[in-house]
Amino acid sequence: MSQSRWLAEHATAQSSLRAALVVLLLGGLMLGALPAAAQQCEGASEITRLGGANRFAPPVTDQEGLQALFVDHRDEILALLGEANWSGDADDLFAAVAAWRGVTSTTFEPGQRVQWMFFRERGQTPTVGTNLCWAGDEAFAAWEIRFNSNGRWYSMIVPESCGNLALLAEQPLPKVTLDLDIGGLSCADETFDFQSSCADGEGAVTVRMPGGGERSAASGGGSFPFTAEGDYTVTVTCSAMSSRGDRLEDSVSGTIAVGCPSCSVTASPAEVDLGESSTLTVTPNAGHGAEVSRVLLDGRPLASPYTREMTHDGADAFTHAVTVETSTGQSAECSTGMKVAPTVTMSIEPDRVLAGQTAVATVVPENGNGAPMTVTLDGQPLGEPYQREVLHGNDGEYTHTATVENAGGSNEASATIKVDRRWTLVPTLNSLSGDDVHISVLGPDSRDRLKACVDGVGIGVTAEYRLSYPLGITFGANTINCEVDWWLHPGGRTGYSSADVEMKKFFVGLNVHLTRPGSRVDWWIGPLVAQLDYSSPSLVADGLDGASVDGVYKPEWPGETVLGANVGLKIPFKPDCPIGLYLGAVWLDSSMKAKSAEIRGEDGATAPTFELRKTPVYVKAGVSFEF
Repeated sequence: MSQSRWLAEHATAQSSLRAALVVLLLGGLMLGALPAAAQQCEGASEITRLGGANRFAPPVTDQEGLQALFVDHRDEILALLGEANWSGDADDLFAAVAAWRGVTSTTFEPGQRVQWMFFRERGQTPTVGTNLCWAGDEAFAAWEIRFNSNGRWYSMIVPESCGNLALLAEQPLPKVTLDLDIGGLSCADETFDFQSSCADGEGAVTVRMPGGGERSAASGGGSFPFTAEGDYTVTVTCSAMSSRGDRLEDSVSGTIAVGCPSCSVTASPAEVDLGESSTLTVTPNAGHGAEVSRVLLDGRPLASPYTREMTHDGADAFTHAVTVETSTGQSAECSTGMKVAPTVTMSIEPDRVLAGQTAVATVVPENGNGAPMTVTLDGQPLGEPYQREVLHGNDGEYTHTATVENAGGSNEASATIKVDRRWTLVPTLNSLSGDDVHISVLGPDSRDRLKACVDGVGIGVTAEYRLSYPLGITFGANTINCEVDWWLHPGGRTGYSSADVEMKKFFVGLNVHLTRPGSRVDWWIGPLVAQLDYSSPSLVADGLDGASVDGVYKPEWPGETVLGANVGLKIPFKPDCPIGLYLGAVWLDSSMKAKSAEIRGEDGATAPTFELRKTPVYVKAGVSFEF
């Protein structure tokens, strides 16, 4: 049978009988009580003397005696504890005495009360008296036993003179509770929550931080701010003072691993052109005491090693968001920007023109389905269809730049146009050659022969204006000195005369260039129309012995308009140099007609009209100047 059950049964059996005896016994004990003590003991049964026939055991004057009391009278003590309805555990009482723990020597002053005390009826039957007060003349010596049992603190005394065990005081022990849950961690506010309670005492809370320092916190609970990650130990202490001056205390501690997740994400490269990709790299950190449970990139799960190739269908500024979740239920967010710039290409057609000619610059931007963009050409806004004519009045090389831009960035493209000179001026040295043309005219008895301008040298100038790359108008003038020879045969005799003739040529023509624009060597061919003018020489016949005719002949050649052909070659001294070497040739189909004057001799013969059919070729060389 258990100790508590035995105590309960024993107390029930004897409670009715002993109640009346205790009253009679206490009435005898209270005889002779002092008026002062009686006043202090008002409402309680007074005790005026101890020992004698009502003592529970022989006097207990030392440790051995007290310990022997609890050994020798164990059963009686157990029974009386049950009768007194004591709520503690008897084993705790016996253990405190046996270990001499919480046992001290004390004095019990008049007017002090006890809740109950063990007695013997007539020195034989043990019993319990309740609500008693010492009303004796003097204090008595006693042993006091202070111990904890079943959540309460007890103070019991045993008077040295009688061994009567008595309950002096009792009170609940302080009781602490602590709720420290990781679910109360808030990384956003940088706090963690705890709840504590302190029953039957005054509570105090201390928090030991990772660095070793301590801080106080409000009792009862709340939010505790943290500044660093690590283990935080919360200790709650509930304390109270007993009625006998003992400090009663209950304490509980709990440790929480405080760690907040964090993350970083980078795009490499952070700025790309449309169609290019960037690598997004996420670096998650779960924080102290936690593990990464999930990583989301733009709402989609991202597995270790937490990288993803990112390509966008449009040009714009994009933000990529990352969420890191941990095993402790915390989360962190981070983001990075990525710019995708539109691209652009540009062309100019044609890419080589003559000064004053227009070309068309075409810009082709690529934006995909991105944000609206702006397009400029040479800094000026350009609208759809993104084309513009370009015109340059002077020769040279010109670069045009197109720019396309939106929130994702900008790109440029350039195209170059070459503008060539229209005019070419060529001073030349000319050499004339032609047929050795003879005119033989049979008169009645004469034969004459004329050779005109077979060879000659002169100077000239030629200019050309380019209408386009294939076609140009050319014009110019030349002057050449050449020789005319005349052989006269009147009446079977022979005479000879020679004179210089100045030939002038004014021409205009069309040059058809047979080379592509930008070629190093330029050569052409084309028709000409020329105006030829000749000076009138005086031919004086020599060698006509005894001739009776006038030996002077002055042919007059009127100017004539003839057709011809022109061919030329131009080589610049270096690429795109305006100065070069010129070589050319002109062929003309001319007919030199001259009226004759009479040449009379003894036979009365006259000189006929001269008519020459001549095809001269002019060979020209010079230096060309373009402007």
